Amino acid sequence: MTRVDAYPNPRARRTIAPEIAAYIRDKLGSTVVYGAKEIVDLGDAVVGGERVAGFMETSDLREWYFPLSARRAFSWKTAPVPANAADRVSFLMPIGFGNGSPLPQPSGNWDLYCNDRFAVSIRVVKHAQLWRGVETSFAFSAHRIESAPPGGSLCLSSVLINESFAAFGPALLTVPSSWIVPGSQAVLRLEARADAPSTRWFQLAAAPGILEHSDVYRAVDVASGARPKVGEYFVFFGDIHTHSGQQGDASENKGCGWGSREDNYRYARGPGALDFYALTEHECQIEKNKVGEYLALADAHDEPGRFACMPAFEFTSLLYGHRNIYFRETGGTVVNSARDWGFPNKEPEKAVHPDELWAALERTNVPFFSVPHHSSSASHPFHWDFCHAKHDRLVETYSSWGSSEYYGDFPRGISDRYRTLTVRDALNLGNRLGLIASSDGHDGHPGDAQSPYVKHHHIFHHLGSGRAVVLARELTRQAVWDALHARRCYATTGAPITLSFTLEGAIMGTEIPALPSGRPVLQVACAGSNGLDHVRIIKNGKVVHTSFCHGEWDWQLHYEDYRYSPREPAYYYVRVVQVDGESAWSSPIWVG
Repeated sequence: MTRVDAYPNPRARRTIAPEIAAYIRDKLGSTVVYGAKEIVDLGDAVVGGERVAGFMETSDLREWYFPLSARRAFSWKTAPVPANAADRVSFLMPIGFGNGSPLPQPSGNWDLYCNDRFAVSIRVVKHAQLWRGVETSFAFSAHRIESAPPGGSLCLSSVLINESFAAFGPALLTVPSSWIVPGSQAVLRLEARADAPSTRWFQLAAAPGILEHSDVYRAVDVASGARPKVGEYFVFFGDIHTHSGQQGDASENKGCGWGSREDNYRYARGPGALDFYALTEHECQIEKNKVGEYLALADAHDEPGRFACMPAFEFTSLLYGHRNIYFRETGGTVVNSARDWGFPNKEPEKAVHPDELWAALERTNVPFFSVPHHSSSASHPFHWDFCHAKHDRLVETYSSWGSSEYYGDFPRGISDRYRTLTVRDALNLGNRLGLIASSDGHDGHPGDAQSPYVKHHHIFHHLGSGRAVVLARELTRQAVWDALHARRCYATTGAPITLSFTLEGAIMGTEIPALPSGRPVLQVACAGSNGLDHVRIIKNGKVVHTSFCHGEWDWQLHYEDYRYSPREPAYYYVRVVQVDGESAWSSPIWVG
């Protein structure tokens, strides 16, 4: 593959600005313009100090921080757009995102405007990310990522003195040329949107030489929308466990979450930047006579190839455990865990038994599967004796509640957990469950649930809130559902880690017969959103191999199980941990 960097060809001189601009035009079909020429209105932005953060040696020491809690907008001018610009213009600028505190902070977003036209909504990330608008996009390439230990803080500049994490790098805002008068400057404006006070921030820096003095090629890769692949499959990221604040038709946060159902769908598609999504309201939040209207929301927001949505709900049994139900098509139903269609209860005679749940769902003739979650939570434990071999296809290994993989795993999220109801316990009992993650968000921010200002104040912490990842050939509801049902999926804490795991050529989630002779050969390949710390292989609930990655961003592992016996069934899965603690878990592969 041709190398693209400062010296793209052997024995060639360094590329210069006009050549880099030509490369961007060739790859993105846009004219690149410097995007941070002069400030128009500081609004509530804070001016940087004598020591700056950022990521570029050639910065002219000017930087501005715009907090998520700002009330007044922050605006600035770009360099003039050439009169002969292409059909689209990409404004290149150095930016950053951060938390502003050693404590986790509520989520939100910033709306970015170009010449008073809404372009795109963005949020705090500590990894590369692409946000898409209707005719626009905003691509961020994280080149410098800083993370403190849990509860610790970093001093990064004269202004950033108490940070838990921050990320800096080049960004490309791409808009139609018709939005700009030829030969003139554009005015970019940022407006903050937050439901609760938050110290999170957006940074804009001044670096006129960014085109030549930064690795903008990586930002171009992000802006191109290139999708990672694992074998023959594309990799898609989603959040399929969230709750709104809507109770019936009332959208003024009377439910257990925040925001209306429409708000949650909009955030998931916009600043959440999810490929696929499911709203999983508690049954008690859904009016019995409006189940069809509730499930039809997924149809209304489903956009094949852009944003896949599955109809879903949560069966919130306080006696047998919580599980989410996901339908492949329209026409499903909602089953309340209370016989009187009320709030969940712990009275056996008034609670719906899991067998009744299965029967009601099967009568719809609509394909479905279910996912137990926060299984070891002392407040809402899951009863593994009622794990359905056919319908319980997956388990939510990680969410805003923390990790349920094994007792003592990080981050706890909540400290009061049962020690024998973990994901590893479920697998050791013989349940063949794929592993996914999702947020169980209650704060109206799917894909980035971090607010303590909702019912469950404990479900926020220093890592991401969890995402499910599927390996599918296309981004449609059916393809996503099929991948999840096939357990061709994995979990991450929220970071877009790419993970491939095969055993004797079989992909994650597969069941294969016992091997009569020889040793199982496991192949692992992963690409992190930050440096990788280690990769572990777990067999039958025990760590059998650890490979240390020493901060490398890409890693491959070949492992042979010398202790394999064809007389004993075995399952294997992989766990990846980055230097910042963000992690991924593959679905298992079963042998025998």
